[in-house]
Amino acid sequence: MTSTTAVKTAQENLKIETGSRNFNPGTWTPFEWDDPIYGKQVKGEVAVIRTQGTSGTLMAGLWRTGPNIAGCEPDGTCHVDYSAPLGDETMVILEGSATVTIKATGKQYRLEAGTIISHPKDVEVCWDIDSPFLKKFWVIWDSPKQATKSDDVFVGNINDNPDVWSAYEWVEPNHGPQVCGELFMLRSTGSTGTLMCGMWRTGVGIAGCEADGSSTVPYTAPLGDETMLLLEGQAHVVNEETGEEYDFKAGDVIALPSGLNITWTSKGPFVKKFWIITSENLPT
Repeated sequence: MTSTTAVKTAQENLKIETGSRNFNPGTWTPFEWDDPIYGKQVKGEVAVIRTQGTSGTLMAGLWRTGPNIAGCEPDGTCHVDYSAPLGDETMVILEGSATVTIKATGKQYRLEAGTIISHPKDVEVCWDIDSPFLKKFWVIWDSPKQATKSDDVFVGNINDNPDVWSAYEWVEPNHGPQVCGELFMLRSTGSTGTLMCGMWRTGVGIAGCEADGSSTVPYTAPLGDETMLLLEGQAHVVNEETGEEYDFKAGDVIALPSGLNITWTSKGPFVKKFWIITSENLPT
């Protein structure tokens, strides 16, 4: 690879990719994969929103099942045996319901709209999806560096409201220590590299916010590539390297590459998002 090509590739990686939970391309693609345990599988169909990250293998998008969709029954029910061979998969159920069973233990989880489930790589599960339809937002992440092996899934809900949230503090390379909003973490380790996911919010009385609940901060996603589903409120993002501006509302998907200089503004009175941060670097 020449130096010119390397620079071009790096620049292409540093782009904001966007979509929506309501994204509906003209053509959905059957979801096909080779499972080392169950062989070639074709179940449901996907629409890809995030195509890349700055490290590892990172993709995000939507997946759906229903009548006349690949691998589903005529009434829209669908049974899927899955061992997450492509990497850790973190999801939010947008519509529909299903029961997920851990093959090794028989433990079951009931998933409904709003459920968050993070499925570690190589953990065997089966999905029994109810009629007539299911739709989910997904992020698949993998890297060459082994991290923490898990034998169960991580489950939460976008409406979770723990008693204690933590102020979100981080260091921006060109701006120093920052404090903005508060978060709680659903998952702090991945099967490979670094994977963290949870909820973040800004609003009246929250750290780093103005009296009206708004906040504006410089941000480069220094901990890793960040993929977000905006749950409530509105946000404005400026790509400081290109001058492009974006306005986001609840339901939008935002994919930020680590290292891109942006300015993030949460509009008052309240913003809440589900986030996934991934990096090939192992957590310190």
